[in-house]
Amino acid sequence: MAISASLGVSGVARAQDVSGPLEPWFGKGGKSAGAGLTWNHGLNLALTGTGASFGQAMTRGATTATDLIRASGGPTIVLKLNDHQGGLVPPAVTGVRRLISQERIQSLGSSYGPATEALFPLIANVGLTTFWSGGAGPTGLGKTDVWITMALFALDPATGGLAYLAKRFPSAKRLALIGQQENGTAAINEIAPRVWPQVSGGQIASTEFVNIGTTDFSSLIARLKSAKADAIFTTIYGNDQGYFIKQVREAGVDIPIMSIDLGTPTVPDIAGSAIANNCFLAVDGYQPQNPNPYNALFVETFKAKYKTPPDYFAANFFEATNILAALIGRTIKAGKTPGRGSVLSDAFQAGPSFPSVYGGSAAAAGVMTFNLKDHSVTKPLGVFQIGLGGVLTKVATIEKNSTTLGPA
Repeated sequence: MAISASLGVSGVARAQDVSGPLEPWFGKGGKSAGAGLTWNHGLNLALTGTGASFGQAMTRGATTATDLIRASGGPTIVLKLNDHQGGLVPPAVTGVRRLISQERIQSLGSSYGPATEALFPLIANVGLTTFWSGGAGPTGLGKTDVWITMALFALDPATGGLAYLAKRFPSAKRLALIGQQENGTAAINEIAPRVWPQVSGGQIASTEFVNIGTTDFSSLIARLKSAKADAIFTTIYGNDQGYFIKQVREAGVDIPIMSIDLGTPTVPDIAGSAIANNCFLAVDGYQPQNPNPYNALFVETFKAKYKTPPDYFAANFFEATNILAALIGRTIKAGKTPGRGSVLSDAFQAGPSFPSVYGGSAAAAGVMTFNLKDHSVTKPLGVFQIGLGGVLTKVATIEKNSTTLGPA
């Protein structure tokens, strides 16, 4: 209920106010919350190619939110999809232009690095409030009408992840860094070389970058062995991560691996039992079993519709879509007409905090808070040990850009 107050929800019931499943966190629905309004929301996702499973999860997360929003007396949010084909820039730009001109979208959710970054001039020109909820990087900071709803890919959790690695494995001194150029490069080039010597007293043994879509890591693993690394910090993501972990373990390299992303279910399926061999994840890690009541509603609704629990990607788009509905309601309550332009972005000023399916407790939702200057978000982060099937067990709480380690 505390979150409802921060959202600017009035405590005075009106005749048209209606109760619904989202009421504990967003207040009552009704005309002042957007009931009767149809809103076109675009999603720029990987719907084909190696990232298709991510796009499917993101679509399902957003759809789950639209169902709950409508059932709670909010606007009817209609999702309009564009396939950027696994992060390609041309289909991202062309497709979103089509969504704007033909589908008349009034807001946008997007994923991947370059496939989102290429949209910034278009977003600024049209005034299209955009939620970057997958693969978000620092290029989005401070961009007009762009709001980052997830921890910055690799950057926010890297310091805490390295601190945990050093504490959990105090004899590990030589760290191998392995990244991909598409996103999170500063974690490899800047953060790890600065933080690792501080937290471990050790050094960087080697630094490698691999192309997206790599499935054969044999030559890299040979160099890894030559470097005599004691631990690995990697920003490899997607299916590539599964192949990397599997092949590293098959080569007899048993040193701990700290990752910053986990694509489920594809990565655990590819890696097999190797995923449960000293593999860790530093991220705003999502746990379906988290008992916070906002998350419990999400999981129950998602499973009823799709017969499977949601994952990290679904969770991020669920949160972002509910934030969109809250901003629409705020705009209406302020006596303004929601639509393109900065009117939705302006609605963040009424309160930068929203409920989160991350963190919290059995009695309360977690909290995610936006920085109104650079449009980044602070939300619960943790270090997780990865188990069979990609099941996450939280082993520490970490803070954004901090070496401070808290209890699980």
